[in-house]
Amino acid sequence: MLAIILATQAPAFAQDAPETSPAGPETQTSEPEGSSEIVVTGSRLRGAAPVGSTVIAVDREDIVAAGAISTDRLIQQIPQVLDLGVSENSRAQGGGSGNITYGNTINLRGIGPYATLILVDGHRAVNNSRAFEPSVIPTLGLERVEVVADGASAIYGSDAIAGVVNLIPRRRLDGVEATARGGWGADFNEYQFGIAAGKVWDRGQVMLAYEHSYRSNLSGDDRPFFRSDQRDFGGNDYRVTRCAPGTLRAGGVSYALPAQLTPANVGSLVPGTVNRCDDLVGQDLFPQQTYNSVNGTATFELTDWLTVFADGFYSKREYERLPAYFSSTLTVPQTNAFFVRPAGFTGTSYTIDYNFRNDLPQDVSRGFAENWQITPGVRVKLPGDWELEGLFTYGRGNDQSDQVRGLNAGALNAALASSNPATAFDPYGLGRTSDATLLAISNFLTLSPTLNDFNGYEARLNGSIVDLPGGSVKLATGYEGQEIETRLGSARGAAGTPVTFRRFTRRVDSAYAELLVPVFGTANAIGGFERLEINAAVRYDKYSDVGDTTNPKFGVNWSPVRGLVLRGSYGTSFRAPLISQIYGNSNNLFGQTYQNPAGGAPLTGFAYSGPNTNLAPEEATTWSVGGDWDVTPNLRVSATYWDVKYINQVDSYLADLAILSRESEFAGTGIILRGTEARDRVLELLAQGVTLARGTFPGGNPNNVTLFVDGRNNNLGQSTTRGMDFVVNWRLPTDTLGTFSFNASGAYLFHYETAVSPAGTPRSRLNTIYNPLKFKARGSVVWDYDPMRVQLTATHVGGYTNTAINPNQSVKSYTPIDLAMTWNLGKMGAPSVLGGFELGLEVRNLFDLQPPYVNVAPGLNGGGGYDPSAANPIGRVLAASLRFRM
Repeated sequence: MLAIILATQAPAFAQDAPETSPAGPETQTSEPEGSSEIVVTGSRLRGAAPVGSTVIAVDREDIVAAGAISTDRLIQQIPQVLDLGVSENSRAQGGGSGNITYGNTINLRGIGPYATLILVDGHRAVNNSRAFEPSVIPTLGLERVEVVADGASAIYGSDAIAGVVNLIPRRRLDGVEATARGGWGADFNEYQFGIAAGKVWDRGQVMLAYEHSYRSNLSGDDRPFFRSDQRDFGGNDYRVTRCAPGTLRAGGVSYALPAQLTPANVGSLVPGTVNRCDDLVGQDLFPQQTYNSVNGTATFELTDWLTVFADGFYSKREYERLPAYFSSTLTVPQTNAFFVRPAGFTGTSYTIDYNFRNDLPQDVSRGFAENWQITPGVRVKLPGDWELEGLFTYGRGNDQSDQVRGLNAGALNAALASSNPATAFDPYGLGRTSDATLLAISNFLTLSPTLNDFNGYEARLNGSIVDLPGGSVKLATGYEGQEIETRLGSARGAAGTPVTFRRFTRRVDSAYAELLVPVFGTANAIGGFERLEINAAVRYDKYSDVGDTTNPKFGVNWSPVRGLVLRGSYGTSFRAPLISQIYGNSNNLFGQTYQNPAGGAPLTGFAYSGPNTNLAPEEATTWSVGGDWDVTPNLRVSATYWDVKYINQVDSYLADLAILSRESEFAGTGIILRGTEARDRVLELLAQGVTLARGTFPGGNPNNVTLFVDGRNNNLGQSTTRGMDFVVNWRLPTDTLGTFSFNASGAYLFHYETAVSPAGTPRSRLNTIYNPLKFKARGSVVWDYDPMRVQLTATHVGGYTNTAINPNQSVKSYTPIDLAMTWNLGKMGAPSVLGGFELGLEVRNLFDLQPPYVNVAPGLNGGGGYDPSAANPIGRVLAASLRFRM
């Protein structure tokens, strides 16, 4: 596992620098000589660790040992990170509906996918107007990852409610490093290769890294738990009647259709029968993903007082996802050229619940996320220990999500009504529909490009004001400016429909200051006060479109005895609504199937995605207390209790297919409408020009709609979350058997309550499906015995309650075990030509543990028979790697 450590040897002490775990040839200091004091995430003060907060650090050695093929999957191994919302395999939680390119971002503690700020080397980076993907930085170009799981808006501004993740690129690589890795599982494979080169000299450094990664898709057809009929697992039968062959309904009577229905065998239809089948045959659980990422850094000390530096990256992630085959309820009039009349039926039309798997291809979703950015800067040494920094960021983003063989409802209805066999659609299984008609029926494209331009400006002043007996009083102050332009594109219609763009801009101006006062230190320590430090920070942010806000933060570190640090922090945070949240990804209706809390087949409803220009910023109050104890030189224990009160949360229910399990909580909000209210709302939207982008209305008529969900973003939510994080690291060196390391880290939540409106009654959601879970932990045992390293890792996700079904289900815990072994060929006496090679073998999920069964129907946005936010459906993966350092 990641040997997660606290970022500082004694995190309370402002003068201490972060520990590093250099690997291979990286023996330089963390920056070129002359700039030994660095800035640790969570503070703007140079050479100071955050006061009142801890930093979880994943260093270079941990990155290599993790074996992750991309940076996002590396960070997801940290227990404080939950896979809720914006992830490639689960889009059913808040924020997931905007993840149209199937990317991954970081959700600290499950508070929300947009409540974690992700930085690159301490500064903001271009994103897709929704979320930032850590995988834009290749793992080979990553020096370390620092995570502050504490509110930090007073330091960094918007989005830092749950915490901050800082991706720090390599500046110490002096040589060449290359890697190749392949992994194989059942119906799944992945591979990665890359190379990085760097040079460090007395007055500077350069580094460039490239990485290519591939991960195959995983089809739900290849996993037995992803099925509609879950009775074998003790669950419900979620099969639907939209099948091939389908179910005919005429005059209030249902008939299961045979493989082929003709006038000759129509008498064999049995009244009261139906065909039942899986709802989402052919759907991927994971899309196919291909990454190409490049990043670089450079530092040059032009003089003793002037340094220029830069970092940058380019990344393109391409995906391909197979959705389920189309299904619909067809209205077949007697004018249809192939019409077959059931015995005794005298009506002019009937309906058929139908699946197009034998007629139309899957509407494959393809696209990419392309981002590039460069950040040059200058550092000037001033009198005393003062430094002035200025930097400029220029970045561009391009997201594309395309589907080109969608179901064209207008062409379908025309074909169903056609009396000409050459243009009519045959729903009776004889395959008589012409190729031209089938092409017309599947001639509906959905193109959703998102273009982003980002310009960022920063000026920072940092130094000591005065020396006190306890140490130097330090001050950091600065200005940040952001210019953001977002163009949301859309094309929905027949081939040739042009893409139309909506253009939005945002300007942000910010000023901040942070002060550190060391009351007690080495020079004036007394009994009970080895160290005492107080920190205060404040930040003002002004947005051109959503107003302004001021946020403070206070922290204290107290060391009553050497080796023990007690700490606490308090502050307020905010998050400005995203441009895409305010104006909507689209202005459309989407037909979807919703989990039925009463059991049985899912319910068909229609969700609205559109703008809400009344969105306001989210606000939060955060505080924490904790301690760090160096019990011995080889044993460290850390624990933190934290509390986050979150109000005005922006929630979207477009992708929440289990929302009906909480229907009573939405009373009076207009989010869920039933019956005639649902019909009238859909008719109102259609009259305003809103179109149906996916699915078909029951019987082809919007007057038959009985369920509506407002999927727009609204300031409805409030939540309170409390929990405790812990880290234990114990290193046990021996004289003859090498060194053993025992590492454990985890997050335990005591409280998680939410309400769907500011006036609503908070209800506990702790340890329930698609919500933060009570306990998540990761532990490892590492044996270093040159030239070999063996690592055994256990990842534990505690059991929880499935509230999407009545009666509720108790879901079992999930604890896969990983085994990894590496051999340094040079130390094993290999020929000199192999001296820089390291061979690795790994078995992820050693015992092929299957995801715990979860009684939920397969959903368009992920899950079904298992919970994708809490378990991995891939199973055992064997991997081999080769790493070269020179």
